[in-house]
Amino acid sequence: MDLSSSYFELFGLPTGFVIDVAALQPRWRELQRLHHPDRHAQDDAAGQQHALQMAAYINAAHETLRDPIKRAHYLLQLAGHGIDGERSTIADTDFLMTQMELREQLDEADSLETLDALEADAAEWRDNLLREFPIDYAAQDWSEAADTLRKLHFMSRLLAEIQAERERLEDELDEL
Repeated sequence: MDLSSSYFELFGLPTGFVIDVAALQPRWRELQRLHHPDRHAQDDAAGQQHALQMAAYINAAHETLRDPIKRAHYLLQLAGHGIDGERSTIADTDFLMTQMELREQLDEADSLETLDALEADAAEWRDNLLREFPIDYAAQDWSEAADTLRKLHFMSRLLAEIQAERERLEDELDEL
């Protein structure tokens, strides 16, 4: 096992979107224990450098595999169809309209109840997209998988913004 192993190979998982996320933690601990730089303190400089690189690689793999959006990005990269989530656009005009409506609802949200409803809608969208991506990926429909991933990015950002707005509103209410 080395730096050329895929993240899936490193963790002993089949390459795919649906994985046993609970199995990541014990394997991550085991890999960290085996490759921790302290265990290689007596090695020569090249061995120590390799241990540092492996520890960083193991951490990057763990972070990527446990996050569904990062995992989807990685899968598309492995398949030779990586995207730049921040720079690419969504072609689905219906989704773009929905996106504008959701943003408008967030801008106009003035109560925790309104944010709760908006959050539920956005979470439902995200959950549906998380179910759609593996279908697109398995079908090797790369443009659709990339589009689904872009939509996932939007919904994740929206959910984070809803949470930030919730915290702002809660702070305002606490001050009253």
